[in-house]
Amino acid sequence: MTVTGFLKTARLLRLLRVIRRIEAFAEYGSAVLLLLMVAFTLIGHWLACIFYAIATMEHAQLHAPISWLDGLANQTEMHFYANDSTSGPTIKSKYITALYFTFTSLTSIGFGNVAPNTNMEKLFSIFAMMLGSDIITVFATCPSRRTSKLETFR
Repeated sequence: MTVTGFLKTARLLRLLRVIRRIEAFAEYGSAVLLLLMVAFTLIGHWLACIFYAIATMEHAQLHAPISWLDGLANQTEMHFYANDSTSGPTIKSKYITALYFTFTSLTSIGFGNVAPNTNMEKLFSIFAMMLGSDIITVFATCPSRRTSKLETFR
């Protein structure tokens, strides 16, 4: 990730203004559900990008083909070649696989067909699982908080 790319992500902080506007409509259940789904998708996208970046940075330093990228290359029969950065699976395939992994980790399903193998990938997976449990807690408690506010109002 370049410095300019990192600075562009700062523009995403404008989402906080959007969230504040949506909070004005929080009494409507569908708006809250939509906001939670959008937030979950955005978090999943960010984590997929991080998971892909970790694998890409580590791939050049690994002495054996143990990364999930190597597993994907074997499954798609698009192998990596030395000194060729364009070899291997397509970017689309890598991103979809990383997104699949993060969503299965966030929802605590974890099928295991895409698995973290290096230490950095495992540390990232632990973080994603902990974050997923927090997100699920927010999803579970949001309707009950809304109900308790309505009963307090009555």
